[in-house]
Amino acid sequence: MKELDDNESNLLSKLAIAHGMAVLFIGLLAGVMLIFSLLGGIGLWPLPIVVFDVPGTTRGWTAAHVGGILNGVMIAAMSTLISHLKMKGKSAWWVGYGLIITGWANTLFYWAGNVSSNRGLSVVDTPYGPGDMAGALAFLGGGFGMVFTFIAVFLIGRAAWRASVIKSEI
Repeated sequence: MKELDDNESNLLSKLAIAHGMAVLFIGLLAGVMLIFSLLGGIGLWPLPIVVFDVPGTTRGWTAAHVGGILNGVMIAAMSTLISHLKMKGKSAWWVGYGLIITGWANTLFYWAGNVSSNRGLSVVDTPYGPGDMAGALAFLGGGFGMVFTFIAVFLIGRAAWRASVIKSEI
């Protein structure tokens, strides 16, 4: 991993924001799936509802919708802090790419968890249902992303604490 200069940190911040908006867009698509789930099919007025079994659950589509939107906003907001806190080097790299990984890992968690038998909470059986491939993808993807979320939040917090110290000339 190479050290990032100020310009590269600013570009990484913008790249992470772009990924955050893509994650947010997919969260909006989950909202469309939520509507279809509630209707029990595709309903586009003035056409009649085309009834079909929408995969997943209404609860799962609600989580994917709200979670996707919030993850996109979180990534965009936290990515602006790379520049605002003048982060560079390895810290900026870990925050920028950590947030990108966070967004896509959480998107995988929400969508795969919604169609899994056990809500994606484990690779094995849970009180919610048996383990399956979708559940394993959700659990492993979400768990992998969670590590990067903690790293990014820690590094941003550390940079903010360091920037908040009043330096006096003595």
